[in-house]
Amino acid sequence: MEKKLFLPALLAAAAVTLSGCGMQLTRLSDDDQSRFISYCAQVVAKHNANNETGLISLPKKEETGKKDDTDSSEDKPDLSENTESQSSSETASSNEVKKASFTEAIGIGGMRFDYRDARVAGGYSQGDVYSLKADSGKELLFVRIKAVNTTKKSINIDMPSQNIIFTASYKDQSVNSDMTLLMNDLTTFQGKFAAGKRRNMILLFQFPKGSIKDPKKVSFSVKKGNETVTIDK
Repeated sequence: MEKKLFLPALLAAAAVTLSGCGMQLTRLSDDDQSRFISYCAQVVAKHNANNETGLISLPKKEETGKKDDTDSSEDKPDLSENTESQSSSETASSNEVKKASFTEAIGIGGMRFDYRDARVAGGYSQGDVYSLKADSGKELLFVRIKAVNTTKKSINIDMPSQNIIFTASYKDQSVNSDMTLLMNDLTTFQGKFAAGKRRNMILLFQFPKGSIKDPKKVSFSVKKGNETVTIDK
């Protein structure tokens, strides 16, 4: 009986104390409030018929304003078109044919190389010193180029050391220049150009006989090292 009356009495005392009827409200410190709350909880639990259940945590409400990670892709810009465009531009740049003059393609400082013309013949002779005939079933395309030392100093030229390959193309045929013992063969020339000196040089190519109908339409390219350029005559 005493246990049954204890809880109502305690609650009534707390109500009177906290109501402040006729009395000044007593302020409790944080520590006193914690002790009081803990004591009340123990008393209630002691006389609670369901005290075996203990304290039950209420489930937290799900946040409704949070974006779903699966939708994050909608906010990401689609870069596939830009990537494809950039790739196409790089491919176009890599496939672009570079053009240059003979002077720029050969690239010997102070020397200028001017294209003059191209002719077809069965052979080529250099006075009484040296003559060259085309192989059987072939004809010679010889290209004349004027070499000029544009400086006031002599220039030593060693073409074999330049690692240069000259190529002539006509329609679907392309051939590299021959290497000869001619003194003015630009492919194999080794010598000195005095200041301001000019000299006619040649390049020789062998094409199948009768294949070149118009020498003016022959195109040329120069490969120096790993770079190849088309000659802009």
